[in-house]
Amino acid sequence: MQIQVDIGFENLIKIVKQLPKDQLLRFKKELEKESAEDTPQKDLRSFLLDAPVFTDEQVATIEQTRKEIDKWRTK
Repeated sequence: MQIQVDIGFENLIKIVKQLPKDQLLRFKKELEKESAEDTPQKDLRSFLLDAPVFTDEQVATIEQTRKEIDKWRTK
């Protein structure tokens, strides 16, 4: 069963402002999720912030590998 209610924008804003903090955060997350689904690509900043990063150990391994390759090239 579905019920459709016509609520004006101003009334909707008043209702949302009356929500408890936890429900307001949940509502905000749902709105963000909906808007993210509407746009097929994330903006570059969000993409870069959500991208995986190297650990310190991986960076050290890469640096060591580069040093070894440089030694091999100069021989």
